[in-house]
Amino acid sequence: MTESLQDTRPIRGITAVRLGLGLGEAEHVLLRSEAHKLMPHVPAWVDAFYTRLLIDPIAMRILEDDASVVRLKRSLHSWFHEMLTLPWDATYERARARVGEAHVRIHMPTDLMVTAMSGLRCDANATIRRLYPDHSDHAHHLADVFSRALDMELTLMLLAFRRHERALSRRKDRMVYAERAARRLAHTLHDRVDAALCYATLADTEDDRRREWLGRLQDILRGLARVDQRVRVHAKVHGVAPADLCRLALADVSADADTTIAYRVEPPDLAVHLNARAAQLAIEELAQNGAEHAAGGTIDITCRPTPEGGVSIEVTDDGPGWGRTIQDFSDIYREGSGLGLSFCELVAELHDGHIELFTTAQGGAGVRLQLAPRPRDRVEQGA
Repeated sequence: MTESLQDTRPIRGITAVRLGLGLGEAEHVLLRSEAHKLMPHVPAWVDAFYTRLLIDPIAMRILEDDASVVRLKRSLHSWFHEMLTLPWDATYERARARVGEAHVRIHMPTDLMVTAMSGLRCDANATIRRLYPDHSDHAHHLADVFSRALDMELTLMLLAFRRHERALSRRKDRMVYAERAARRLAHTLHDRVDAALCYATLADTEDDRRREWLGRLQDILRGLARVDQRVRVHAKVHGVAPADLCRLALADVSADADTTIAYRVEPPDLAVHLNARAAQLAIEELAQNGAEHAAGGTIDITCRPTPEGGVSIEVTDDGPGWGRTIQDFSDIYREGSGLGLSFCELVAELHDGHIELFTTAQGGAGVRLQLAPRPRDRVEQGA
C-alpha cells in the first residue's frame, strides 16, 4: 500500500499578523467607530510626517521634487482612510503589498520606514489623548489599538520587501543556471562546428582516409542535430529526497493567507539523484506561479517515482486554468509563461527529462515536470 506524506505550509499573511498583534474584530470595530473623529487630524499627521522627512538626507534623495511630495502626501491620506475604514482581509493585504512594492521601486530603506512609522505613532497617540482628556482609559485603549494597527501596516510592507528579495534571489539563481547552460551549449556548438569544418576539408581530398573523415563528419553532424535536445552542465548531483526539496521550496513561496499549498510524496522515503538546487528552484517556480494565478485557492504538489528511476513532479491549482485548449499549450509555454516555465524547461533538460502542461479534471492548470536520474558516475565522466 502506497504511503503519502502531506504537509501544508503555514503562510504568513494578514490573518497571522492580526493574530500575533491581537487585532480581532473588536479592535477593528473600535477604529471604524472612531474614524470620523480621527480623520480630521490626518492632514496634520501627514504634514508632520513630511516635515521630519525633509531633514533626512536619504529621504530627500528619494523625494526628487515638490511634485513627488504632493503625490506621496495624497497617497498617505488615502492610506490612513483605508486603514481606518476598510475590512482587514486578503484584499486589504494585497493593497498593502502594493504599497510595500512602491517603496521597493523608489529604493526606500527599511530603517526609514520603521522610523517614519514611529513618528506617525507618536503624533496619533498625542491626538487621541487630546480628544479624550476626561476618558483616559478609553484614550489609552484606542491609542494602543491604533499603534498595533500601525504595526500591522509596517509588517505587511516589510513582507512585501521580503517577497521582493525572494523574487530577486530566484531571478539571480535562474540566470546563473541559464548562463551556465548557454555557455556550455555555445562551447559545444563552437567545438563541433570547428571539427566539422576540419573533417569536411579533409574529406574533400583524395586521401586514403577520406572514408574515415566522412564518417567522423557524419557523427558530428548527428551530434549537432541533437545538441538542442540535451544541454549538459557540470553540476554536483547526489541522492536527495523530493520531500526535502518541497519543504525547502515552499519556505520561499509567497502567497495570500487564504491560499493553501500542500505536497505529498509517494512513497514518502523516495530518493533520486538530482541537481538538488535546480530541482528545488523549479518546484518553487511552479508553486509560486500557482499561488499567483489561484490566489485564495489550493496548490497541490505530488512527487512520484518514474519507471526509469527518476521523479515526476506534478503541480496543480484550482484556479481559472490556462484559458486555452490543450492544442494551444505550446503557445502558452513559449509566449505566456515568462521566465518561470522557461527555467523549468532548462531543469528538465539538465536531467534528460521533459515538461508538459495539462488541464486538471476541475479545470485548473497543471504542470508535470519529469526528471530522469543523474547518476554520479555520468557527471564525473563529464556527461
